[in-house]
Amino acid sequence: MSTLVEIAEGLAAALQPVKDVIDDLQVYPYWLLNPTPPAIDIYPGDPFQDGTGFDPAKKALFWTVRARVTTADQDNSQINLLSMLDPVLATSVEQALIADPTLGGLVDDVTVVNEFPTGYREYVADTAVNGRLLGAEWRVEVLT
Repeated sequence: MSTLVEIAEGLAAALQPVKDVIDDLQVYPYWLLNPTPPAIDIYPGDPFQDGTGFDPAKKALFWTVRARVTTADQDNSQINLLSMLDPVLATSVEQALIADPTLGGLVDDVTVVNEFPTGYREYVADTAVNGRLLGAEWRVEVLT
């Protein structure tokens, strides 16, 4: 079984096709406290782990993949966010994550949970200056 660090880094590596089409996209395999948008970070969801059946060694791990863009450049930022959300683009977050469902052999399967991605969400980036970011989240199930 792969470590959680290896899985988080594997999810980040799977997002390379998205990084290739969105200029200056920052993809970080952990929770990114101070993003430089556009940015994608990856962190354990809540709840995070569940059993998968009879084998106690097998786990379902639920990760949050979060994309955030700036609100300063409304048009280009929303174009980038919509590109990441677009289910028909091969370079969308969902398509990039499911292109190799084993993350190069690290896990048994990767699935984007059906009720995700979310719609637009607003994030307060810096409470001191009321900085805001626009974003969306995907819930990703990883079977180990």
